[in-house]
Amino acid sequence: MTVYVGDGLARPEFDKQFDIALEICYTIQKEVIKISAHEQKHDEGYKSLLSKKENFLHFLKKYIAAPWTADISIDDIEKIDKSFITREYRKTDSDLIYKLNMNGSEVYLYVLLEMQSTVDFTMPFRLLRYMVELLTDIFKNTDKNIRERKSFKLPAIVPIVMYNGADNWTAVRNYREYTHSHEIFGDSIVDFRYLLFDLNRADDETIASTRKLLDAVFSLDKVNSDVDDYIFQALNQLSKWKHSLGDDEINELWGWLEYIYFKGKPPQNLEGFIKQIFKKDEVSGMTHSLERWRDKQTNIGIQIGLERGMEKGRQEGRQEGIQEGMEKGIQETIERFRRGGMSDEEINKFLH
Repeated sequence: MTVYVGDGLARPEFDKQFDIALEICYTIQKEVIKISAHEQKHDEGYKSLLSKKENFLHFLKKYIAAPWTADISIDDIEKIDKSFITREYRKTDSDLIYKLNMNGSEVYLYVLLEMQSTVDFTMPFRLLRYMVELLTDIFKNTDKNIRERKSFKLPAIVPIVMYNGADNWTAVRNYREYTHSHEIFGDSIVDFRYLLFDLNRADDETIASTRKLLDAVFSLDKVNSDVDDYIFQALNQLSKWKHSLGDDEINELWGWLEYIYFKGKPPQNLEGFIKQIFKKDEVSGMTHSLERWRDKQTNIGIQIGLERGMEKGRQEGRQEGIQEGMEKGIQETIERFRRGGMSDEEINKFLH
């Protein structure tokens, strides 16, 4: 079968069932080169990444960048292996707790990983609940004779929300603003203000100003997952870090990609490909390798789609519909490739 990209196939009448069946051609291709970030459990991936003290310290100093972070060293922080996420949010959220030694006093950093596509306007109340649970746990585990002394004080808790949704974060940041008539009572009511790191509003140049593993992950997470060429663009973005990450960091980055983007089932040979491209000395060679990998995966997707479409047609017993459906499916795939920025020359290489 020959398909001419420039002509367009005029097939006004074909069975709708075959059209649907052969839409699989595009669906399979789309699944291969595009993985939706918002459908994955980013919270667990980030929790694993930030559970390493060096990554968390980098996050504090660069992305929180409050004055009190300036003099913190890796010896000043300790990860606390507890969680206070309530039952209704366990499937969507993760939390991370660090204890910080500041001038001989303990401070707790409570990080809520809000890796969802929409803003949760109940955030101030949720944080209040979690912090009260944390303080209650600390209080109960403090010796009774110590906690009843006049000099006893509970540690400060600094709440931090990490968010990667597409929408601007518009929930109130101060707890008092979540309560009615707060302006009447001034300092007499409960109040706190949480820190917010909004990844998709973070400046690209700021992220690229240092070349750490966390920066690479943030850069990858900002790639638009709604485009057809998503994985190609993501890997191309990662090539900028190829001279900066060590072997251990590349392995950790691969683990993050495999768990978050591919649900533990990445495209065939992708792990070796990623490690290979990070060893290349020339960006042009890197780009060429990416293009060859994209070509191969796209051809695989098209072939699988055609085979499934033909099988569907056989089940229906309509050979003419098979032919028409395949041609229609390919033509629609071509149009989507064009919208994704691919040239006709590139597309013809895939199809001939």
